[in-house]
Amino acid sequence: MTATPTPTAVSAVRESHEWLRWLTGRTRAAARALTTEEFNREFPIGIGSVRATLIHLLGAERIWSAVVEESDPAVTMPTATELPTMAAIDQAWPAVHARWDAYLARLDEQELSRIVSRVRDGKTYSQRVADALMQVPTHALYHNAQLSFMFRSMGKQLPDSSWIIWARERLSSSGR
Repeated sequence: MTATPTPTAVSAVRESHEWLRWLTGRTRAAARALTTEEFNREFPIGIGSVRATLIHLLGAERIWSAVVEESDPAVTMPTATELPTMAAIDQAWPAVHARWDAYLARLDEQELSRIVSRVRDGKTYSQRVADALMQVPTHALYHNAQLSFMFRSMGKQLPDSSWIIWARERLSSSGR
């Protein structure tokens, strides 16, 4: 068995964001198969619908990238009016992904300890960049569980997006 390099905090963050992209990609693909009625159906859980949850996840990624880059404290959640369809949601993701790709490419160990602030509901919260970066994938996992419930309630199923499934696929595609 070939030894793998010891992961660093930076590589762990980058991997968690790779997994996040895989997770949201699988979830978005499943959402594309829903009818408009199913996509907008209200549920007594989470943000309320598949559509609202995907908008929320997209918005959270936009907000947290602005927080860690300290670039735009006025970034807010997109509205349902801004993203009325699955196609509109899909069209918004590449810009978010590009921003994360650029940031994560220049991420280093020192950056992880920097303190950043986020204003929410008029209150300022401070956190390390490392914690803000880990908030994004763990937040998505939380809401993906809610999405799974929504899909099951409609007699459908989200694909398994567990970390281990992603890791196995990655290892398999690397020829190991």
